[in-house]
Amino acid sequence: MKLSRARLLLIAFVAEGAVLGLALLLADWLQIDLDLAPSDVARELVIGLLATVPLAVLFLVMMSEYSNRISVVANLKRTMLQDVRPVFMQTRFFDLFAIAVAAGVAEEMLFRGVIQTQLGLLPASIMFGLVHFVTPAYAVAATLMGIYIGLVFSVSESLFAVILLHTLYDIYALTYIRYQTSESHLAR
Repeated sequence: MKLSRARLLLIAFVAEGAVLGLALLLADWLQIDLDLAPSDVARELVIGLLATVPLAVLFLVMMSEYSNRISVVANLKRTMLQDVRPVFMQTRFFDLFAIAVAAGVAEEMLFRGVIQTQLGLLPASIMFGLVHFVTPAYAVAATLMGIYIGLVFSVSESLFAVILLHTLYDIYALTYIRYQTSESHLAR
């Protein structure tokens, strides 16, 4: 589905604004402190940066022609190229950056800051996967990503680190899909 740049940005910011609003309302109601300020900036920056690397590598493997050998991974690649890529074709890099920041902040505040702290890692990750449902395989991949991000959150105890992780991954993946893929990928 191709969307105009303005329409995509409107949809993205309304959706992420709703997620952020829900996170803030639930946090207030449940008396959860969503402290975004890093207690140790250097430590949390390093955690966020290093934790992004495995996801970026997995994404590159998924987008490679080697992924065609594993049907589930090939299906994910096809979803990225046929369903996700067209949505972002009218965007500019700054648009992708802004969408990634909005998603990283809003989604991590809700899924890690509120839901995971209240219900645990698995329920938060399953909900994260369901919110990202494009295809069943994509939802499973998003759930697994949610588990990974949730583990980073549990270990680091830093909402800032996972917001950085989520944001950097989204910038990387969206930029790759928008600018580095071509029609020849679709044929592979």
